[in-house]
Amino acid sequence: MNFDLRMDGKVAIVTGGAMGLGKGVAKGFASLGADVVIADINEKAGRETADAIAKEGGKASFYSLDVTDSGQFEQMVKDTTGKLKRIDVLVNNAGIATKADCIDMKVEDYRRIIDINLTGVWIGGRAVAPVMIEQKYGKIINMCSLFGFVALAGLSAYASSKGGVSQLTKTLALELVDHNINVNAVAPAYIETEMTNNARTDKARFEDILRRTPKNRLGTIEEVVGPVVFLASELSSFMVGETMLVDGGWTAW
Repeated sequence: MNFDLRMDGKVAIVTGGAMGLGKGVAKGFASLGADVVIADINEKAGRETADAIAKEGGKASFYSLDVTDSGQFEQMVKDTTGKLKRIDVLVNNAGIATKADCIDMKVEDYRRIIDINLTGVWIGGRAVAPVMIEQKYGKIINMCSLFGFVALAGLSAYASSKGGVSQLTKTLALELVDHNINVNAVAPAYIETEMTNNARTDKARFEDILRRTPKNRLGTIEEVVGPVVFLASELSSFMVGETMLVDGGWTAW
């Protein structure tokens, strides 16, 4: 078995790659030699991330993308293969979260979370699958969440979307496994990112998060990038439809 994690010659697309976990994954892939496409709706931050990777000697480009728009996603795939000739890895990372009880949440807010977090993953897998089928190789890695497995009040929309991602991962994996395409997911708990900053502002909520986490802290971006790199490597070649929890022990209670 080849234990080399290098990604030289590989092309990886990371949605939501401008900030947070996506940025960490993009930088991690680039440090291993991959040619990374940072796909994000945030053009300013996306270009800054691509530029930062280039300054560090990596290969990265930015592509403006709304993951809920299938036409945009398909065009990005076409443009990427036209320029870079292949797509080896897709990380469906783009996502949003809103905390509100069901009775207080607007229907349009619920639908937007589902559209980005779940439908966007389906659109992404659908868009890259033909390329990966033709090249007889591919890795699709979906960003799930601890809340695809457990629940907290106020997360009805987010938890629904991430539970869907876990099931979608299994289904896509079965549909694509015969083409040498591995579809898996990573499910982090609370990680130190821009998205979780607001958790610190609510002392009671933050203390509850720590109480539920045996590690007694939030995870780091690097602690999620590691499992994603593993799933993008040949070390995970026998993993099909799995969702790896990276939760500091939350579900071990």
